[in-house]
Amino acid sequence: MTTILPKEPVVTDRESVILSNAERRNLRRKLKGSVEVAQDVLNPRNQLRRFVERNTAKARDVAGNAAQVAKKNAPLIGAIGLGAILFAARRPISNWISRLRKSKTPNTPNGD
Repeated sequence: MTTILPKEPVVTDRESVILSNAERRNLRRKLKGSVEVAQDVLNPRNQLRRFVERNTAKARDVAGNAAQVAKKNAPLIGAIGLGAILFAARRPISNWISRLRKSKTPNTPNGD
C-alpha cells in the first residue's frame, strides 16, 4: 500500500518561523513555570512554614506518645515526683523539724 503524502512534509519558511516562534513561546512558558516553582520552594517564608509544619507534626506525635507512657506509668511517675520534691525540700523540712523539737523541749533555767 502506498501513501499519497510525501515522506517529509513540505514546510515553507513562513511556517517554519511560525512553528519555531510557537515552540519558543512554549519553552519560555515552561521555563517561567519552573522558575516560579523554584522561587516558591526557595522563598524563606515558605521554607520556614514547611519547617514549622513538619516539626509541629513530629511534636504532636511525641506529645501523644509521652501522654500514653505517662498514663501507663502514673504511679511510678508520681513516686519519682514525690521523691524529687522531698529531695529538693530536705533542708527546709530538716529546719522545720529542728524548730519543732526545740519548741517542744521545756526551757529549764540553769540552776547552778
